[in-house]
Amino acid sequence: MGEEEAARDPVNRELHPELTADERQRLFEQGIDLFNRGEFYDCHEAFEEIWRSTTPEPRDLFQGLIQVAVGLYHHLERGNPAAGRRVLGRGLKRLAPLRPAACGIDLDALCTAAERWHGWLKEAAGEPPALPRIELS
Repeated sequence: MGEEEAARDPVNRELHPELTADERQRLFEQGIDLFNRGEFYDCHEAFEEIWRSTTPEPRDLFQGLIQVAVGLYHHLERGNPAAGRRVLGRGLKRLAPLRPAACGIDLDALCTAAERWHGWLKEAAGEPPALPRIELS
């Protein structure tokens, strides 16, 4: 098993990895890029590595971003809109106190777009809204 595969394997990965500032920044940028490409599962993995690390701050930001990504993943990839709505709602609640921005992320824009998805998942009528994006402020 290669180093990258081992890092993604839940059995072999460290519970609370110690990340250098460069590793943390790389994972942060990778998570944003993956989110914006609609690769929500892989995005959640990148942000979770930061969230599980010995320096997870701001913890609620990373947990909220993970939950928004996982909520979209549940609906779009797993075909489970009820789970998507629940997890997306939890992510929005976690991010709300951090608005309008945190760590350079425009949370107002992200949350507004994710709220549209949350509402659409409740009603499941008409075309889905545009996918949320993570924009830097």
